[in-house]
Amino acid sequence: MKKYLFFFTAIVTVALSIDSSAQAQQYKLKQSTSMMGMKTESTIYVKGMRKRTETAGMMGMGTAPITIEQCDLQRNIKINDKKKLYYIEPFAKEEIIDEEAKPVAAKAKPATNQPKEKVTPQTGGVINMYYIITDTGERKKISGFTARHVWTTQKIKPSPDACTMKDSMIIKTNGWYIDLPQFNCPVRYTISTPTRPTEKTQQECKDQYVSRRSGKGKLGFALTETRTIIIGNGQAKTSEFETSLETVEFSTTKLDSMLFEIPLGYTLAANEDELQEKFNMGEMMKQAKENNIADKLINKKQKPEGTIRIGVYEPKTDGQVQTLDLQQYLAGILIGNKVDAVTISSADDAKKYNCDYSLTTEFVKIKQANKVGGLLKAIKNADPNAVSSFNIEVTFTLIKAADGLTKFEKKLNGKYDGKIDDAARKALDEASSQIIKALQ
Repeated sequence: MKKYLFFFTAIVTVALSIDSSAQAQQYKLKQSTSMMGMKTESTIYVKGMRKRTETAGMMGMGTAPITIEQCDLQRNIKINDKKKLYYIEPFAKEEIIDEEAKPVAAKAKPATNQPKEKVTPQTGGVINMYYIITDTGERKKISGFTARHVWTTQKIKPSPDACTMKDSMIIKTNGWYIDLPQFNCPVRYTISTPTRPTEKTQQECKDQYVSRRSGKGKLGFALTETRTIIIGNGQAKTSEFETSLETVEFSTTKLDSMLFEIPLGYTLAANEDELQEKFNMGEMMKQAKENNIADKLINKKQKPEGTIRIGVYEPKTDGQVQTLDLQQYLAGILIGNKVDAVTISSADDAKKYNCDYSLTTEFVKIKQANKVGGLLKAIKNADPNAVSSFNIEVTFTLIKAADGLTKFEKKLNGKYDGKIDDAARKALDEASSQIIKALQ
């Protein structure tokens, strides 16, 4: 009897151990993503080789579809609960070329007289991707895991006949990553930013992905990331913006397996567009702009007693820098020594906010200084935070509100270090000190 009791106890102990181990591999996270002054929060569930992401909608948009990554089946499931629709998206097939691996000699195929199989032509193009990954060697504990600090640079160039995207893209990422036990979904090097399909994108239009990667680091499950995304390339650049990802909650929990399956009674959508909610891009941009400004503005109408108030216009540029941020920055650094500053967009604003002066700023030239050597270029490609130098020419004019006469006008021309927006801020630092001197 004692022998059977021993075996029963052992079996129960093993069962509890297995259940505890399985539960330890199930996680719930909350992550916050910021883009263009807007924040969204996502709830993420991970169980084994599957991940479910629920993301709240941004301003001007409906709720984003739920995404289920079924890594064991090599596919994504996208779900719209409101419409009770789902769409299946197989993982994109890509050819990965490791630039640092030694080439393997191909074996010659024996000759054959068999007729060649007829291949049905398929529309689509090639998305060429160049992926550099650098492990900085830094480690730290995050939520009980050892996180790796990794930099990546992703250069994406589509062929003219590609249907997924048309513009080239550069993505520089600075992040901390961990390995989740059991969640060994392969890292895919395909495009990781939202792209709007063209009219040509249909089931029969599929692009081929060719990735060339180099570097010794590896990614994993992202806990924090900062991405700089540049659309276009060089002088053809059309836009640049930054996104950031932060994990605000991380816990282990027991999850229902049905969270990672297609819900019963839902209908397969003909295409992914059917899942999308209607949104107003103009309204979204407007609200983002207003919210970004509202977070930083002081009480404009109440002018501090005994101060000189300057109304700061948005700087004029050729589009290389973030002018709204620079306007806010300049207004902020002018405040002090009995000088107050507010942002304005018109002469009516200057009058309404009781401004004594208005300040106009124009970046006449922003040009990257000559690079020194190939080593510097290599470092810049690997490190998204690598600084550069810019030759900047900026003019600023201080005008009296009472009579419209010019109080002070100056042109600065110098070399400033840092990322392009940081370099522009340094030029404004120098300009602000001269403006304050002119008022004394």
